[in-house]
Amino acid sequence: MNDRQLRTLLKAVECGSFSKAEEALFISKQALKKQIDSLENEVGFSLLKRTRHGITLTPAGEEFCRGARKILGEMDSVTQRCRELAFKNQTIRILNPFQPRLLLENTFNEFSRRFPYIKQQVILQTSNHFVEDILYNRADVGESIYHPELENSGIKYTKLFPMPYKCLVAASHPLAGNKTIRPEELSGNHVGILKNNIELASQLNECCHDLTLETFTGNDLTNIINICYNNGVFISKAYFVNSLQPLITIPLETDIVPMAVILHRESPSQIVKEFLKVVHDLYPQGRE
Repeated sequence: MNDRQLRTLLKAVECGSFSKAEEALFISKQALKKQIDSLENEVGFSLLKRTRHGITLTPAGEEFCRGARKILGEMDSVTQRCRELAFKNQTIRILNPFQPRLLLENTFNEFSRRFPYIKQQVILQTSNHFVEDILYNRADVGESIYHPELENSGIKYTKLFPMPYKCLVAASHPLAGNKTIRPEELSGNHVGILKNNIELASQLNECCHDLTLETFTGNDLTNIINICYNNGVFISKAYFVNSLQPLITIPLETDIVPMAVILHRESPSQIVKEFLKVVHDLYPQGRE
C-alpha cells in the first residue's frame, strides 16, 4: 500500500466514476482500476461498489477513506515541515527573456504559495545564451521556445504550450478589421519579424509579393511601435502582445506554431524538480 494508491482511491470517490477520475488524474482508466484492484487485494475487502452509473463506497470503504484522509494529511504535514527545513534560505534562479511580461507568472505565484521559504530570483536576459547559462550553472531553469538544436545541447526541456504567431497593426491599417490574416495578405506590406523566426520568414517570402521584411533581434517595444505606426505589420509569438493596446492583435494563419518550453539540466536539483512539478500541474497539456 502506498500514498499514490490512496490518493487515486480518494480522487475516484470524489469524482464518482472512473471516467471522470482518469481525466482528473491524467492516467488511463485501466491504470486507475489496476491501482484500486491492487489496493483491495492488499487490504482483503471491497472498498467500492461498481455500477453502470458510477462508483460508491462500501461501508468498509467509507471507514477506510476516513483513515486514508487522516494518514495523507499527516504525511503532507510532515513532508511540508521537512521541506521547510531542507530548503530554507535556498534560491531558484529563473532565466526570462527581457520582455514586458513574464511567461510563467502563474507558475511563480503558485510556486511561491507552495514554497514560501524558497527565494525565486528572476534573471531578465537580453542575450540568447540560455543554454550556456544553464549548462554552466549561472541559472537553474529558463523560459524558451523549442528549436531542434535543443536535442543535442546537453540540457533537457519540458514542454509548456503552443505560442501561435500574431500580427500587430495600428487601427488605421487596412487589415485592422480582419479576424485572421493569411500570409499572402501581407503582400505589399512592411513587415517586422524576429531574426530567429527563419521558417516563418521563408514562408512569407514564398507567399507574398512586394514584401519588405525587416528583422530584429528581440521584441523591442520601440521597434514594434515604429513598424506599426508607419502602416506596417509586426509579427510576434510573444505572449504579451495582446496587452499592447491600442495596437490591434490578429492571429496569423500558418501551420508554423512554436512551442514554449522550460530549459533545465539533465540532473536537476530537488528545488528544480519541485518547480517543474508546479509547471506540470498548471500546464498538463505539455506533458510528453
